[in-house]
Amino acid sequence: MPFQGFEGPAGTGKTYRLIEAVRSRVAEVEMQPHSRILALTFMHGSRRRLEERLAQPAETRGRTACMTIDSFANHIVRRWQSCLPALPDMKQFNEVCDTCGQLLERADIQQWVHASFPILAVDEAQELAPPRLRIVRALAERMDAFVAADEFQCLDEGLDTGPFLDWFNAGNVQRLDQVRRTNQPGLLAAAQALRGNAPPQAGVGLEIRHEFPGQMPFAIGHAIRRDRAGTAVIIAPGGGAWASDVIARLAVGLQTANQVVPAMRLGWEAGSAEEAKRVTGAVCPDEGIATADLIAGLGALVEPPLWLKTVIGSVEQGRRVRGQQNWSREQVKDLCERKANAYRAYGYGHSRDIPVLSIHGAKNRQFRNVVVLWGPTVGGTDDYKRRLLYNAITRAEQRCTVFVRTQALLNAAPFA
Repeated sequence: MPFQGFEGPAGTGKTYRLIEAVRSRVAEVEMQPHSRILALTFMHGSRRRLEERLAQPAETRGRTACMTIDSFANHIVRRWQSCLPALPDMKQFNEVCDTCGQLLERADIQQWVHASFPILAVDEAQELAPPRLRIVRALAERMDAFVAADEFQCLDEGLDTGPFLDWFNAGNVQRLDQVRRTNQPGLLAAAQALRGNAPPQAGVGLEIRHEFPGQMPFAIGHAIRRDRAGTAVIIAPGGGAWASDVIARLAVGLQTANQVVPAMRLGWEAGSAEEAKRVTGAVCPDEGIATADLIAGLGALVEPPLWLKTVIGSVEQGRRVRGQQNWSREQVKDLCERKANAYRAYGYGHSRDIPVLSIHGAKNRQFRNVVVLWGPTVGGTDDYKRRLLYNAITRAEQRCTVFVRTQALLNAAPFA
């Protein structure tokens, strides 16, 4: 069955067109009371935003199951494990996805999935590595499928997108070219240049700046304060140490005889793996720890993550129900990772801090004002650097300021 695809640069409304197409199809298909629209994407952040947008139209509200592709694969493999000679290593996502694809290629399992999910929506499909592509291809054979993608926004440098493009281009693909996210000439021209293998130029809506080390934190602070409520700080790979130093200084404020930057609150939107690693290292530096000491250490953490209470609850339950008096470092790490992943997947808490996030974490999001910190440790090919910068500046609706840490970087890709 041919699928409907939507392809175009950032901000051209691929996700909007995807949802509109699903809405129209729901009106045409006789959905059973138990039937749901299956909406898949790669990251939990994208999944949450897709879920929120599908909850708005009356046609799709309450009729959608939004999952990451990895979560869906886990569900299918466990549901149909009796058809397998052995379960794959459930911690190896590629193995689980490949096994899921193998199961979905069976006609009887396709029929079962189609009965539950007659319509499929896939967003951010450019990230489909071969095991995950196998899943989508199998689903699209039977279901009404709608797929949105932009190969240039793929940020997995090791991923060969050739197999995906071969499959995607064989579908009924609508090419979108009108950017709707912004009308600022500088942002539009820079995005077009990067996609065309050319350096971006500053213009209306876009600044590319280098400042002397002493002035740089002030300049960053001024750029953030232009629109604090609508600002995000986006960090290029390898720039975490520089960003942490700048954030620490901005948190207490900056002042000289000629300029003042009042204190501001900026909060890292760290990935679940990084947060879990930080907590584990802080509370269990050795190979093991007593339960009482673990609870005390967790309770004394400075700047605890929002999911920490669930970890403490599980540790206390283990002592109360199973009499567990000691934890190994690996057990603490596994518990923290599970709770961090669950919160990232289903937590909807909102922070008042100005968000600080990686380019990868900013994908599929938009902000009125974007401040990008680009340091000398960004690795990869010139093409990869252009993709990184493109994904950073296209998050901006009105204004983007790129701070380049050294003058030499302005004479190298992606700026030259």
